[in-house]
Amino acid sequence: MSSPTLETLTPEVQVQIMRNIGSIPALFSLLRASPRYYQVFRNQREYLLTQVAFNQFHPGIIEDVWNMAKVFQIPQPVPIDDAGNFISYKTLLDNDHQQHSMRTSVTAPLCKIGPTISWFAEDYRQSSIQLLADLGTQMEIKQDSDILHSEYSIIEKGRVQRALCRFETFCHLFFVPEGEEVDIDYRIEARRYMLSYLADDVEEIACIRDYLVRRLWDVFESIEERAMQEDPNSTLRRLGKASRRYDWFNGYAKLYHADYMEYILSKGLRFIREVLEADGLRQAELIITQSFGRDFFISHALSDESGKDSHYISLDYNSGTYDGEGDYIGDDLDALTQGSLWAHHERIPADWGRWPLKGLRDWGYVFWDKRRLEASGLLNLEPEDVAVYLFDERKERLSVEDRLSGGYGEHRPVVFGRTPEGRRRSSIDTYCVLPNGEPF
Repeated sequence: MSSPTLETLTPEVQVQIMRNIGSIPALFSLLRASPRYYQVFRNQREYLLTQVAFNQFHPGIIEDVWNMAKVFQIPQPVPIDDAGNFISYKTLLDNDHQQHSMRTSVTAPLCKIGPTISWFAEDYRQSSIQLLADLGTQMEIKQDSDILHSEYSIIEKGRVQRALCRFETFCHLFFVPEGEEVDIDYRIEARRYMLSYLADDVEEIACIRDYLVRRLWDVFESIEERAMQEDPNSTLRRLGKASRRYDWFNGYAKLYHADYMEYILSKGLRFIREVLEADGLRQAELIITQSFGRDFFISHALSDESGKDSHYISLDYNSGTYDGEGDYIGDDLDALTQGSLWAHHERIPADWGRWPLKGLRDWGYVFWDKRRLEASGLLNLEPEDVAVYLFDERKERLSVEDRLSGGYGEHRPVVFGRTPEGRRRSSIDTYCVLPNGEPF
């Protein structure tokens, strides 16, 4: 009697194999390779898509994945009342949710966003860990490179995935199409979305925001560098002249690049990934044609412009645990991380927004496990001494037009290093404005 193969297994066993596949691309590869599995899949389509859609994410963040799925069911632009109702009454899944089949209209958006969340999680690890290594070089501290650059732990990956899901949920809720005014109620509800999370959870979202800004500023800079090398009548330069009210490459439009950035962020992770993976003229086209000012989006929702309205003030201290040395105990997604305990061991959350955090967020201090942070060599240092080293993604850079015409001022490239005294930035300082509305 011949041994069974994957093709000759019973349909019940084949269903069990498919329901445990970890990603949609892997499932579809199997279905393309095996007509037999495809036939079984067709008979159990909704059930299997439900299982695999949620398998793409850490099991500890299913509540956030479900919230994201529910938000995706609301067509954009989301009415402000619907956004407010979602924030007030976030829908939770029953404990046995994965035993049920969901409509394809619910699972399909998760199937699409899952690979993008995974892509950004890996890109975030590489980008942020490299900054952490650069920080060690700047500060001349000994680091264990093998551990520092190792793959995610299960918990680390869950934290990053959770923050990405919450960022994407925010984008869907508060995206306002080009040409429409941003109602004050949108600003209020956007701030209330952040108020619905604990302080360290908000820091996770802020880390993702800073990372995306860093990656997109690199794109902005590369477009400008290409324009510097091209003829004024080239396709790229003509594309800049056709953008909105101002030539994208002149000094006046340069003042609005941070606002353009906000609008691009508001379009969500799938669009941002398309920008990052594009090259040449296509990448420039994606950026320049989306150069529509949006001065409120996530940076203002994360800002702390007044103490009374601060999202930090009304948040309770998280349930992290300490030992005698202030170390994190246990691998719980909902507990404070070692980085949070190190950075805030003498502060209550109401004070978190009142000292420089930008330098710590650059390398994702709230995401990493104790083992990786010990390998970085930072836990033996005072957080205040580390926070002054930051990735400065937007110094006073001249526009292409000003550089070509020999305009006054200095073109200073992106740097990572110690910020001079007097230019320290707190977590309330966004990449575009200070709390009082003045530019850097």
